[in-house]
Amino acid sequence: MNKIALSLALCASLLMTAGCTSMSASDTRLDGRTAPVEFNSVVFTDYTLQRSWSEGLFGEGRRFRLSTENHGMRRSPTNTSEVFVVLRNHTDFDIVVEVQTQFFDTDGVPTDARPTWQRSTVPANGLHTYRQLSITTNPLQYRVEVREMRR
Repeated sequence: MNKIALSLALCASLLMTAGCTSMSASDTRLDGRTAPVEFNSVVFTDYTLQRSWSEGLFGEGRRFRLSTENHGMRRSPTNTSEVFVVLRNHTDFDIVVEVQTQFFDTDGVPTDARPTWQRSTVPANGLHTYRQLSITTNPLQYRVEVREMRR
């Protein structure tokens, strides 16, 4: 009796795993971290905030915990550049993130001060706006990086 139950359990587990596709950590898409640097963009460098996959039991898909509703750059009253990003939380709990902005000149060379991570809390199922000012009045491009807060 035990041999029959063990055999049935083994067969069932083999059948269930036969349809699954295993992916190692090196196979996981890390679009935000490995993509070429694009200017005037927002990148999620933390895999847990946004992830996508091309294979799996139910096919390809995307999962969002956080997304951008809008982002851009405008002139401040002092004629410096102000970058803004509107983040949207798709979960039922607050998410604490760290955000930084790197400014580049028109040739793509990093300018301004060294970027620093700033903590922000995006409320559950809500919106939060992140803002950062440049220190120069020259025309600039930007790249904003978002990651979950490091403990």
